[in-house]
Amino acid sequence: MLPTVFIVSDGTGITAETFAHSILSQFDQKFRLVRVPFVDSLDKAYSTVEKINEAAVH
Repeated sequence: MLPTVFIVSDGTGITAETFAHSILSQFDQKFRLVRVPFVDSLDKAYSTVEKINEAAVH
């Protein structure tokens, strides 16, 4: 199972995803990227945290 990297952004997340690719390319390991765009409110942020925590347990 690949380690999961969540890319959380208040916009489309494209720039953040590009940045994540450049950082993660430093490692020999492959990663599963999950982009979570348009997190622009506290409710969306809390929901995103719940999803990340669920993924960490599984």
